[in-house]
Amino acid sequence: SQATHWKQTVLYLEDVLTICEGETIIGSMTVVPNKKNPRDVDIMVKYSLSGRRCVVSRVQFYKMR
Repeated sequence: SQATHWKQTVLYLEDVLTICEGETIIGSMTVVPNKKNPRDVDIMVKYSLSGRRCVVSRVQFYKMR
């Protein structure tokens, strides 16, 4: 594939998740070009967990430049 200026990154979650064996995190990620600068991308991460020790549902937004 053609080389780009993009590199790998890490997206940190706002929550500390305690997950027990057999539990599942459900989530999705949307990545779209920024409307003002097409070299930037807007990222939306949705996740939820309904576990024995942790119950959370959150949407987080990131901007990658």
